[in-house]
Amino acid sequence: MPLYNRYDVRRGYLSPAYFHCFLSILMLLVLAPVAYGQSGWVRQKGEVFGQLSYTRFQSDRYFNLNEEEMITSSFMQSNVNLYAEYGFTQHLTIVTNIPLLRGHGFETTEAIWGTGDLRIDARYGILQQKLPIAFGIGVEVPLARADRFATNKDGLGVINLPTGDGEWNFWATMAISASLHPLPAYVNLSGGVNKRTSYDRIALRDQWVANSQVGYLFFQKLWTQASLGVMQSLGEAEGLVSFVRGDGTAFTQYGISLAYKLNDHWNIGLQYYNNADFLVRRANVYSAPTLGLSFSFQKGLIPSNNTD
Repeated sequence: MPLYNRYDVRRGYLSPAYFHCFLSILMLLVLAPVAYGQSGWVRQKGEVFGQLSYTRFQSDRYFNLNEEEMITSSFMQSNVNLYAEYGFTQHLTIVTNIPLLRGHGFETTEAIWGTGDLRIDARYGILQQKLPIAFGIGVEVPLARADRFATNKDGLGVINLPTGDGEWNFWATMAISASLHPLPAYVNLSGGVNKRTSYDRIALRDQWVANSQVGYLFFQKLWTQASLGVMQSLGEAEGLVSFVRGDGTAFTQYGISLAYKLNDHWNIGLQYYNNADFLVRRANVYSAPTLGLSFSFQKGLIPSNNTD
């Protein structure tokens, strides 16, 4: 049975057995570039989800560590990202995420291309049929080359533009979700802390993130989601600060995304994100809209329990 047929038009809501599954599809279609949002729902045992996404942005507006805006030569970045989830048990989901290809550079330099760092998370869900909550721990493995030097187009000098940060990261996250039954809608709240380490004897500051999301189902097949999130470094800088490795980065991020179900297994998504100062002021970050396109595949939905 197609997933969208499990929406009961007469009553105007998704059956509870499928609500968390359908919503988690949208959560994974949405790729927040930095401030990762999560949901309290986890995968069912044996369920598989995979997503391939592309994002791009370009900007000449840089906010330095003093939260001052500067105009620089234009900076561009593109990412091809692979994300996957597997329901290891009824409560435990394993998550992997890696930029398969990342390219970036300034308009005055050559572009640098390479893979990004691999992140692996284990998420444990409780109260899945009542008030879904998920706790997660994760590690980010520095697989990418930590130093990549781009040559200026005029041949004078180079600049370091690595595709990874060259250090181990350790994540702890928590998310809580709720359906807005009888409406075909939901809310997510999530937060986390990134315990950073060091690169080349340069200590990198830890970070905290928080994210909120509201979604609504239109026409029984199209999810629309609005999100608002923040990222900020913890503590004060001591000694040398590593700009290219995101030390001291802060911003408020907002966005909207669409997710359309093509058939039982395939979905397509579109995303728009931008950043601002209204919760956390921007620092050590380029500011511009980020546009994304994603395709996803899922297998192993919960058997139907509808009798009408």
